[in-house]
Amino acid sequence: MFAVAANRAAAWSNVRVRKSTRDRAGRATIHDVARLAEVSTATVSRVLSGGKPVSDQVAERVRAAAQEVGYRPNPAAQTLLRGSSRTIGVVAPDLGNPYFAEILKGISAEAATDGNHTLVAGTDEDPEREYRAAIELARWVDGLLLCAPRMSTPRLKEVAAASRKLVLINRVLRHPSVGAVVVDYHHGVRLLCEHLGSLGHKRIVYLEGPPQAWSDQQRQRGFRTAEAAGRTIIRVPCGSALRDGFNAVDEALGHRPTALIAFNDHVAVGVLSRLRELGVSVPDDLSVAGVDDAPMSAHTDPGLTTYAVSTVELGRQAWQHFNPTAPANTTHLTGELVIRGSTARPPRRRRTAQA
Repeated sequence: MFAVAANRAAAWSNVRVRKSTRDRAGRATIHDVARLAEVSTATVSRVLSGGKPVSDQVAERVRAAAQEVGYRPNPAAQTLLRGSSRTIGVVAPDLGNPYFAEILKGISAEAATDGNHTLVAGTDEDPEREYRAAIELARWVDGLLLCAPRMSTPRLKEVAAASRKLVLINRVLRHPSVGAVVVDYHHGVRLLCEHLGSLGHKRIVYLEGPPQAWSDQQRQRGFRTAEAAGRTIIRVPCGSALRDGFNAVDEALGHRPTALIAFNDHVAVGVLSRLRELGVSVPDDLSVAGVDDAPMSAHTDPGLTTYAVSTVELGRQAWQHFNPTAPANTTHLTGELVIRGSTARPPRRRRTAQA
C-alpha cells in the first residue's frame, strides 16, 4: 500500500515538474523534451537545430519526445542557434498601393525559390512608424528590404547599422554595405512630357508625391527639364494614395491645364474618378497620365497612359542584392512609355484639326 502511494506520489511529482517547465503560454519547452528523452537540453538543441551530429538512436528519441509533448522550437531561439532565420523583412509605405503589392509579390516569389520567407510591414506613409518597424524587424531577420523609405537619412543610417543586410528600392544611401534598386523616374517624366508636348500640350499640372519621397525628387528633376524646354509645369501638392488624387482635382483644375500627370497610377485613378463626377471628359477636356503602370491602369476607362516599370524585375534585382557575394552598389532600371486612351491633343488643337 505504501509502495503504491509512493509510486503515485512520484508520478504526481513528475507531472508537476513537467507542467512547471512549460512557458507562460502553456507550451512545452526544451526541458520537457530533454526530460522525456533522458538527454541534456544541449543534445535536444543539437538534434532540432541540425547542429553537431548525434547517434541515430538518440536523435530518434529526441524527435519522438518533442512530438509527444507538442514542442515547437521558438523561431527567435533558432535564429540565435543557427545564425539564420531564413526570413527577409520587407517594409512598404502603403500596402494598399497595387505597385507595392506587386513588388512584394515578386520579392516573395524570389525568396521562396531559395527556401526563404518574407515578413511584411506596412507603415501608411508614416516615417516614424516606418523607422520603428524597420528597427524591430532588423533584430530577427537575415535581411531587410525597404521599399521607397520615407524616413530621414540619419534614421536610415541607424537602420543600416542595426541590419545584417539592408537593401533599398527607390532610395539611395551612401553606405558601404547597403545595396539599392532604383527606377529612372527622371527619364520617365521626360518621356511623358515629350509625349504630351508632341500632342500640343504646354500647360501641365503635376500632382506631387510625398515630399519625403526620393522618387518624387527624381520626378521633379524631369519636370525641371521640361520647363527648360519651354513647357509650363504647375505643381499641386498631393500624395501617393488614390484618395489624394481625388481630393487634389479641384485645385488642379483651377490652374486651367490641358494635361495632368499624377505622381503614380494610384493617384491617377483617383483623379479619373473625381473628373467623372465633375463631368470632365478624359481625354476630350483633359489629358491624364500616371507613373508605374500599376495592374489596373490598362483597365481604367479610358486606359491610362503611363511610364511602365517591371515590378517583377524590381523584385528580382532587389533579391540579387541579398546574395552574400553581391556588391553593395545601386542598380538602375529604365522603364518605357505606354500610351493608352487617356491622352490626346488639347481641345483647341482638336477643334482646329477638325475644322
